Amino acid sequence: MATSPLGEIEELTLCSCCKRAFDETERPPKLLACKHHFCLLCARTVLGKGREVYCVHCWKRTELPDGRAEALPTHGAVLALARRLAGGGARPEELGACGAHALPALWCTACGARACRACAQHAPHAAALRPPPEARALLARERRDLLADLARLAARQRDLLLRALDAATALKLRLEAELAAPPRPPAAAAAAAAAAAASLAAAAAERDRLRARHAEATLQCRLDDLIRSATVPLDFELLRRALAGLGAAETPPPPPPDRRDPVLFLANYCTAQLYARHFLARRSRPQPDGDGLEALDGGGAFECDSGGEATASPTTTPTTTATSTIGSPLLRNPSAYPLFYFNLEVNGSPFGRIVIEVRSDVAPRMARNFTVLATGELGIGYRGCAVFQCWENESVITGDFELNNGRGGRSVFEESYFMPDDTKMVAVRGSVGMRRSQKRHDNLGLVGSQFRIVLREMRGFTAIFAFVVEGLELVDRLSRTGDSAGKPHSTILISSCGKLN
Repeated sequence: MATSPLGEIEELTLCSCCKRAFDETERPPKLLACKHHFCLLCARTVLGKGREVYCVHCWKRTELPDGRAEALPTHGAVLALARRLAGGGARPEELGACGAHALPALWCTACGARACRACAQHAPHAAALRPPPEARALLARERRDLLADLARLAARQRDLLLRALDAATALKLRLEAELAAPPRPPAAAAAAAAAAAASLAAAAAERDRLRARHAEATLQCRLDDLIRSATVPLDFELLRRALAGLGAAETPPPPPPDRRDPVLFLANYCTAQLYARHFLARRSRPQPDGDGLEALDGGGAFECDSGGEATASPTTTPTTTATSTIGSPLLRNPSAYPLFYFNLEVNGSPFGRIVIEVRSDVAPRMARNFTVLATGELGIGYRGCAVFQCWENESVITGDFELNNGRGGRSVFEESYFMPDDTKMVAVRGSVGMRRSQKRHDNLGLVGSQFRIVLREMRGFTAIFAFVVEGLELVDRLSRTGDSAGKPHSTILISSCGKLN
């Protein structure tokens, strides 16, 4: 059978030893004394023997200059031909016609090979045959589309990783705070017991309170044991069955150290905390009634229409979020840090509730100022304040109860503005910090009543004193209503606010 001239030319660009194409980096063609040429890699490994090489065709010896195969002369003509066939000049598919039928060579986009219209193996997809320039343009367009889609998917994945990093950082700070929180000293417990013993009613109330705490601690310890010993991902049904079939003193054995997966452990921990929040907390804690129930009501679901306007949905779950917040094991000890609720409304319709936990231990002055403004005990406060700045995926700002535009507001102290506490707390997602209003000569600035809820890490922002423990997803939706200047398209107000614990 006749061979293609193009195939004979391509054979000249292959090393006769390893049958691989020559290139300019790892496999340049090296010329021996017998005028045969091989790639540099073969001359260095297969043919080399000390300071000389032997040709595999004629077995003639060639001494290596300086004892290195790299010093052998390069066959320039063969290298130029290999470069031309590889893409430096005319493409292989444009070098002549089909060797079997002497017809113009085309490119089959279905199987990715050269062919002509007379080739029998390409007859079923003859419509896929394209001239080389058209095929190259088609492949380039598909390549651009794939690269653009890959970039879009990579951006989405990066956004998800940033959100996961923010969540992990917030969880890390929360766990560090729980570990650093001092336990109740024995002297205080003894004093409380002595005070409760003064009357039978007080003693019975103290016993019931301790029983409730003991039951909650027992359930949490059983959940911890399940997380520690689990070797598969847990869900709510598995947790319910495991807790129902696990005795109070029964502890499952932990997995061996070589089988512990940190990702699985963290996932099961978060699942168990959500289970405790939505099920155990509601069963173990009584529901508030009267005014307390109204203070815990949430708001409606929130949606954004195509125009960016914020609207409220009538479908609400008013008591679940805030009620489970108070008894949630994800929160720190409710008696350790004060909690404040902010009910929001958008364009006059209920929107939802945000719960903020204030670190009064590290920021006593900012906590006192925030407490008075949130409760309104001096006749001024955050009730009726507007959210006047919304930056998407960055922050929202409110607290200007005087002008509602960022130019007003003051503290509850004798001086209208004061220097914030040096908390050393980092501005991560979910953190709350006072916004500096007046500038001093040292450029540190003072704070009044305005505060900012941070949605991503802001290394230059200080005066952090609190964290959002419920409703951060609502803040995310609010931030998307702002324009390029940060002005929200909708009217967002704090309809009511106060202290929960």
